[in-house]
Parts: sequence; structure tokens; C-alpha cells
Amino acid sequence: MEIVTYQDKAIQSYNDIENVAKAMVSSGYFTDSTKISQAIVKIMAGREIGVGPFGSMNGIHIIQGKPAFGANIMAGKVKSSGRYNYRVTEMTDEVCTIEFLEFFNFAWTTIGVSSFNITDAKKAGTKNLDKFPRNMLFARAMSNGVRWYCPDVMNGSVVYTPEELGADVDEDGNVVNVHFVESTPVNIPEPEPEVIEAKPEPQANDDIMTIERASKVTNSEGTPYVDIPSDTLQKMVIGINKGLKNGIDDEKRAEYLEKKQAIGVILKARANKEI
Repeated sequence: MEIVTYQDKAIQSYNDIENVAKAMVSSGYFTDSTKISQAIVKIMAGREIGVGPFGSMNGIHIIQGKPAFGANIMAGKVKSSGRYNYRVTEMTDEVCTIEFLEFFNFAWTTIGVSSFNITDAKKAGTKNLDKFPRNMLFARAMSNGVRWYCPDVMNGSVVYTPEELGADVDEDGNVVNVHFVESTPVNIPEPEPEVIEAKPEPQANDDIMTIERASKVTNSEGTPYVDIPSDTLQKMVIGINKGLKNGIDDEKRAEYLEKKQAIGVILKARANKEI
């Protein structure tokens, strides 16, 4: 991506990062980074996912020792990946639904749907719902979707938005409660994916992954995927995505993609209580 190339030219060493961090802190524009070390951590976290220093200082916050990413950063990474895309199919004060797609076999195919509603938000303790509910619902639907369907765009990082970790934010997702980073850690519940049946792009019949076909796919120990717990399958997807990013031959890539499709079908079937 071009932004990564720009970073590589602008920052060649740790000293370069430190100099940029000093300038950022000295500017006084970033109230949650009063120390050079804090700015350095944010800039380095951004470089891991291909975000420049200014974008990192604005959109990345370290809360309870965990990196929290603004929804705009996650949305931008999905859109610019070339492999994934998304479209908002419903956006109201009550619910936000985002369809995630992957470019496969020369066509955009739905890989999952992330929906977050006002009831989910209240149950999770989401703040600022009375001020800008659509922004808050979009942020949570986006972070869940990236976590479930395309974690590789964030380099495999576990993704949270600042409000998921309890911070106060404005309508653009900027943290306004800068003192929260010093508070006591909280346990953040991980909701199960809410998958809505979506019509995939037309594909050749031999490329369609059915429940029957998915049930025959096994891991290296011969255990059928259908007998593996959902949380383990979701972790396996992260490993498969990392493998797809490496230089592998076409045969291995086809094998990985089949496994990923099989996991997706099984998780959908479980969510819909079909199996």
C-alpha cells in the first residue's frame, strides 16, 4: 500500500520514530500522549498495520495496555486492502448492520454480516448512545466484523474500539476521557457473531461450500471441523489468514481457502441452529 511506502521513506530507524514522537508531544495537540514514550508506542502500533504517524496519534489509543483503534481506521484498512470490502446495509438509531465481502474467484463474495443493535449496546455498557447512537453502533459493528471476518487487515491484532474498553469518545470516535488509561482493567465480553443469511455472488457449482462438504473437512489430526468448538475455529481462521499472506503455491492456497470456507459455513450453520 502507498501509505506503507511513505512511512518507510519517512521513518527509517528508531531515532526517526523518536524524533517524530517528540514533535507530536511538543505540539500539545494530542492530549492523551503527554510522554514521548506514549507517542512512540502509538506510532509503532500504527506502523504494524500500515498507518502513518499522524493517523496513529489520532486514531490509536492504548487503554488498559490494549491498543484501541478508531472505527475509521478499521474501515479504511478494510476498504484499502484490495481483498476485503464492506457495505452498510442498515443504519438507524436502533441498529447498524454491515456486510463484509471478500474478492474470491474474480467476484465479491459475502463472508459474513456484523450487526449491532441498541439492546446489544446497552447490555455492553456502550457510552454516548443518547448523543450519537449511529456512530457508536457503527463502531461496534465494524470492530466485531473485522475481528470475525478479516482480522488480517489489522495484522492479526485483537481489535477494540476505545468505547469497548470504557473510554469516553466524541461522535468521531476521538477519546475525550484521557484519564481512563490509568483506571482499573475491565473485563470486556466477546459477543457471539450474529450472522444474517446473505446471497453470495454467483459462483461455479464446484466452488460452492455446502454443510455436507464442510463436515468432511478435517484438521491435521483428522478431527472434522464440525466437531471443533466455534471459538477454536475462529482462532484457526486467524492462522489461515496469516498463511494466505505468505508466499505459498496455488495448491496450498486453494487448500487454505477451502478450509476457511468450511469454517465459515459451519459457524453460519451453528448461528442459525442448522447443526
